[in-house]
Amino acid sequence: MIHDSPRSPKNRNMRIRAAHPLKVISLSNPNKRALEELTPSDLCYYWDTQPPTASQLAFANKIFIPSRHSPTKLWSASKFRTTPLSSVEPEVAFLGRSNVGKSSLLNAIMGQEICWTSSKPGRTREMNAFGIGGTKGGEHKVVLLDMPGYGKASRAEWGMEIMKYLQGRKQLRRAFILIDSEHGIKQNDADILGLFRRYAIPHQVVLSKVDKILAKGKKQMKTGASAIGIQRLQDVLRTLRPLVQPDPSASDGPGALGEILTCSADTPVGPGRVLGVDAVRWAILSAAGIDGSLEGALPTSDKHT
Repeated sequence: MIHDSPRSPKNRNMRIRAAHPLKVISLSNPNKRALEELTPSDLCYYWDTQPPTASQLAFANKIFIPSRHSPTKLWSASKFRTTPLSSVEPEVAFLGRSNVGKSSLLNAIMGQEICWTSSKPGRTREMNAFGIGGTKGGEHKVVLLDMPGYGKASRAEWGMEIMKYLQGRKQLRRAFILIDSEHGIKQNDADILGLFRRYAIPHQVVLSKVDKILAKGKKQMKTGASAIGIQRLQDVLRTLRPLVQPDPSASDGPGALGEILTCSADTPVGPGRVLGVDAVRWAILSAAGIDGSLEGALPTSDKHT
């Protein structure tokens, strides 16, 4: 369970656990579906790409199985010039406004409470790098970058540092920008998206806290998602499309990837999984150029390593 209060993980190998793993249940309302039955097509919006298949999602989840060598915190840096200059692993970066739930999502993606989480905005003040799919020799399949939050309560100078970093990293494959579903795209978000287009930085939008759209409260979410809630989410995603991928003739550069992902880091759908995390994991691997052809080199759980 991810906690909102500021704290440092006491055990880096502690797995994220759902208090009560949800089971597929027979719902009295035929228009409701158990959360673990929802597919990326239900939760996300794909218009330039295809939704991942069940086998692709399973492959992605295997890559992210925690082990003695994954995830691993590789480095932290308070300034761009202090980050490692060379690396062979592909990188993806996660950005978002302060208190958008970025660190909580990264914990869910990596299957461990390895990032600081806090209800206080602006908690992440450094660039932090985490290796995924590592082996005994220290090689990782992909590196996740937790970038400082922008906006209120964040250091103003971080905007310049972030752009310097993203422009200069040859290993960077994609930047994932979290948008709070409760507030939509605010001016700070629009500014960052504009910078990504201007500097042609590959990026993708992830809508966080989508449980607020799918249902009116946590009690309703426990019984599944209604057809009305799913349709409401799809309507919201479609309104975001022209904002994240403007008409090329009126834009100052390439827009976001033609798919919008969603997540809810505090909505468990089974052991070690939260709503939407499977599709985000697959998107990370896709950005890094990793697919099922690498299955023979998958990491295994602790008891096999």
